Amino acid sequence: MDARQKRRALYKTWKRGYYHLCTDGWKGGRICHDEREYVFVVNSISLLNLLFSVTVHAYEVMRNHLHLLLSGSGADCVAAFDYLRKRIDKMLREDGHPPLPEDYDFRLIPVEDEEQMRKNFIYIARNASMVQNIRPGGYLFGSSMVFYTDVPTLFGTVRAGDLSVRELIRMFRSNLPIPPERPIHPALGMALPQGFVDPAVLYKVFPSAREYETRLVKDYEAFVEIAEQAGEDILFSIEEARDIVNLELMKTGRRLSDLSSDDRCHLAVQLNKQFKLDAATLSRSLFVPAHVVSQVLRSKQYNK
Repeated sequence: MDARQKRRALYKTWKRGYYHLCTDGWKGGRICHDEREYVFVVNSISLLNLLFSVTVHAYEVMRNHLHLLLSGSGADCVAAFDYLRKRIDKMLREDGHPPLPEDYDFRLIPVEDEEQMRKNFIYIARNASMVQNIRPGGYLFGSSMVFYTDVPTLFGTVRAGDLSVRELIRMFRSNLPIPPERPIHPALGMALPQGFVDPAVLYKVFPSAREYETRLVKDYEAFVEIAEQAGEDILFSIEEARDIVNLELMKTGRRLSDLSSDDRCHLAVQLNKQFKLDAATLSRSLFVPAHVVSQVLRSKQYNK
């Protein structure tokens, strides 16, 4: 039994609970090439609770990986992944794209308390905005667009029950009966998250829109923590890096202009370790030459 099989066997022993399911980031490949394929993957996610004893609490469909926050047993989460993998692989083959790698896999991250739940919601909601010029919650192929907003009421929708069985089979590429009350965006042919996502847990851990929005924008540590658990790259813009610098300095009551060159070097090492900021980003955030930051990050003097 290889490492992948051992990991899957372990997941299957886990009891019912909350889990963040994150699929592999496919280096050099894509699971979605155009809008139609993104829609297909969202529609596939909408079928999970009809097939398995899982509830979807959040999701984000990226071009080469997926994020889902589920409740269910470990075995049901594994089955949900296998189902999505099979459908996505079939879609890619039918559309003339390279199929998923043979070893395309996933990680299952247990969410064991309310603070971990907050961090995972924040991470999933921020995922698309980290690589696209789009604000958190403004992404069409993620569930966050329906949290703490009335905007979805402006969508022109139809009920699944108002469509013919033939239309639904074509739309979902499945003979599975779709609950008649589920809303669908008619132009996209996409199941909308308000029809299959349960937001109750999010509203419990974020009892106000202001708290949710603040953590969504400012909780950089949560993003780093979950990214490391998911095995994903950590990317911050220069604006975010400068905000991180200011937030860290506020804890000490100092300003950047108060810091000596030596202080800035120590801070660079701290921020590299804590937030994974690279030398180029630290240089532009701390106003220290990039070659100096690179030397400092390698220096034993500053890494004691």
